[in-house]
Amino acid sequence: MISPVSRTPRPARPRATTIVAWALWAVALILVAISLATARSGGPDDLGTAISVGGAALMLVSVGAILVSRLPHHLIGWLLVFGGLVIATLGSTAGLADYGLTVHPGSVPGAIWLAWLSQWLWAPELACLFMLLPLFYPTGRLPSARWRVVVVIAAALVVIGSLGSALGPWAPDPYPVGNPLVLGGTAADLMSFFNYVVGTALVMTGGVLAVASLIVRYRRAAGIERAQLKWFAAAATVTGVAGAVNIGTNWSLTTAPTGALGTMNAISGFVIYVGLALLPVAIGLAVLRYRLYEIDRLISRTISYGVLTAIVAGLFVGFILVFQAVLAPVTGSNELAVAGSTLLAAALFQPIRRRVQRLVDRRFNRTRYDAERTVAAFAARLADEVDLDQLRAEILATVAATVEPSSVSLWLRE
Repeated sequence: MISPVSRTPRPARPRATTIVAWALWAVALILVAISLATARSGGPDDLGTAISVGGAALMLVSVGAILVSRLPHHLIGWLLVFGGLVIATLGSTAGLADYGLTVHPGSVPGAIWLAWLSQWLWAPELACLFMLLPLFYPTGRLPSARWRVVVVIAAALVVIGSLGSALGPWAPDPYPVGNPLVLGGTAADLMSFFNYVVGTALVMTGGVLAVASLIVRYRRAAGIERAQLKWFAAAATVTGVAGAVNIGTNWSLTTAPTGALGTMNAISGFVIYVGLALLPVAIGLAVLRYRLYEIDRLISRTISYGVLTAIVAGLFVGFILVFQAVLAPVTGSNELAVAGSTLLAAALFQPIRRRVQRLVDRRFNRTRYDAERTVAAFAARLADEVDLDQLRAEILATVAATVEPSSVSLWLRE
């Protein structure tokens, strides 16, 4: 008898989609390296901006490539790859154009066309990350057929915004030469109108509708999909809170660039990019369904501490201004005002934190809020209860409402 020949199974070939995704990741990595090498102070991007934007681009394209490898037909992975690649292309083309037109003129062949390319890629970037990503998240499909209008708006933005910037004047002009394809006369005015008026209207309309689609999804969703939407909201909250602080302290850059408000502005600007980098991570965790079920507490803490930071910072600045106005004429120094403001803000921290946490839990961590209310109500009833049968019924009802076990029983020992 001849024994059968055992064959070693061939290793599975990677899908073509996986190869394409990781090839685009490699291209994005090269582009980010170019943008870092060409960044300079006074150019289109300084080194700090290049590092922040490049990090966000790499995070987007890396998570996107992982998602495409795991879920090749899922649209979210491709949107992340494309968005990260566009951001990396923007940074590298602007840096090379600046190097070839301003730093060392003539050293980069075709530098003027790289500058031209960097001027209109903003439209595909916003259409992809600002409209289509929240619209299709997390399922990769539209909430319903009526939301196709957002896809149409995104496509219109790509066409109109790109043409307006590609054929119109560059304002403000970052390079010593102008747009080689700029149109003149009435056509130039029409391109500017498309670029600034129509483009802005499309961005605002499409962005609002995309956010509205997320809200509609959340109201209809349950279980895993709702948890995925919460991951998205948790990461977006970081950028949203930091952006609000950054906008509120922008005026300090001209009045007190080295003071406390200037420091807050710089820190919030850094946190904005941290939030942008965390967004694809949250999307990857959510779409791959990894550790979704503790997100209520994460969202609650993220929002509460973000709001708490904004409130305490505002009170601190307000106390300083008040104390300076009152004490400076007497003491001739601001040190006492700063010390008093610090102590007062520290004393108010815990009471404000508890109040904010309760309000946030009521909205975003309802399970914990309802459980605490149920236990508190049970404790109040227990203080006056002497009937054992009634006490048993109250205990069982409270345990069932807070813990939700499959079955519950109570033994009373005589």
